[in-house]
Amino acid sequence: MHLRPIFTLILAVICLADIDAQLVTPSGFTFFPKLTKNQENKGKFFLYWGYNRSKYLRSDIHFSSPDYDFTLFDVKGTDRQSKFTAGNYLKPANFSIPQYNYRLGYFMNDSWVISGGLDHMKYVVKQGQRVRMSGVISERISSKYAGAYLLDSITLSEDFVQFEHTNGLNLITLDFEYLQPVAVSRSGNFKLKWNIGLGGIWVVTKTEVHLMGDGIDNDFHVAGFSLAAKTGPRFDIFKRFFIATEFKAAYMTIPDVLIENAAPKRADHTLIAFEKYVAVGTYFNLGKKRFRK
Repeated sequence: MHLRPIFTLILAVICLADIDAQLVTPSGFTFFPKLTKNQENKGKFFLYWGYNRSKYLRSDIHFSSPDYDFTLFDVKGTDRQSKFTAGNYLKPANFSIPQYNYRLGYFMNDSWVISGGLDHMKYVVKQGQRVRMSGVISERISSKYAGAYLLDSITLSEDFVQFEHTNGLNLITLDFEYLQPVAVSRSGNFKLKWNIGLGGIWVVTKTEVHLMGDGIDNDFHVAGFSLAAKTGPRFDIFKRFFIATEFKAAYMTIPDVLIENAAPKRADHTLIAFEKYVAVGTYFNLGKKRFRK
């Protein structure tokens, strides 16, 4: 049994647990720097913009109206990120077309942050998949699919169900975050931090739904609630700018998805999403307080 990896891991754990422990490399980077009482971040704000990709666990979707009441089980859905082109990602008028993230945060002290932001994701039910279905459909809406179902197998096709949050699946969250210093350059101009956060509030959807030939692209609507946890590195550059990449797991309960706006038709489902994103941002102060050199 090789003991060296184990000793290395133990040393890393000790350094993380002991805020006074630090390692200095020949390159001039100090790892696990000592925390000071300067509180140089306290009172600062940050703002970032980035883009995301997401994956979803299979989920059940329940559809109800006076003409139908049925559930599709273990439905597979995917995101729909825009193709990477200069027009989609660099043209200001198109910034909001891809799956994007933005967030505004405030440092309550040197490490603790409260932030609010939006993750604009997309969710599309995959066509052609076979799923189980239970419920009833009236002949008033479809003679082809009318009947009673009990865990029957059915193929999702365009003439039966089209369901997508493409404008989109918007996660609006209030987060509490902790930024742990990991490494700092000798000059202090470059810092590596690790972020951990927990938050959630609303899920706002704009859902396009077509059921058995009937449907529309619905209005924006607060359709449910969420709880999310995230973690990932942040690299500070010259104390004013940063690049962050984070991984997020989100639980969303969405009981009030519009099918035909004000009509008495609704969809209900629960989603578990895994999101990754890269963002660029800046730190700033309000008022006369200046950045320390």
